[in-house]
Amino acid sequence: MREPNLNRAERMMDRIRDDLDLTPEPGPWIAAARSLSERLIISENSLYHLVEIFTECVVFAAAITDAELVRIGSELRDLERAHGLREGETWHVDDAPPEWRALSERWSNRADAVVAARLRELGHPDIAAVLEQSRSEFERRAEQGEIDLWGESEELDQR
Repeated sequence: MREPNLNRAERMMDRIRDDLDLTPEPGPWIAAARSLSERLIISENSLYHLVEIFTECVVFAAAITDAELVRIGSELRDLERAHGLREGETWHVDDAPPEWRALSERWSNRADAVVAARLRELGHPDIAAVLEQSRSEFERRAEQGEIDLWGESEELDQR
């Protein structure tokens, strides 16, 4: 099912994100999305898209509380400074030196592990398993879910 009014859909998602910024607890939102998927109101891939959005707050919180993410993030910033980048500047992954790409991959893997653990705690081990076993499959499903829910990007540009 697609939301026909893009402005309304954007406002709705902004409000959900604002709520998650204030209280980084994605559980009720993921449960609601799963219920919609199980009732065939949205596709299963749309569930993955929404899980990806709703768990952003888990990553943001972990970036300042998880010791490993904090350490890797610090190493990334140190490497950026050593290469002359200023505060707030970073590379596009394809333009970054190999050692930065390796650290970035470690950061992403740890962030995925944090999200997967949280998904398991929330009662969604199936989604956690897909994230852990194949990040590319998780992303493929989330991307298809975004199209299922909001339409093709060309359609969005025309609205």
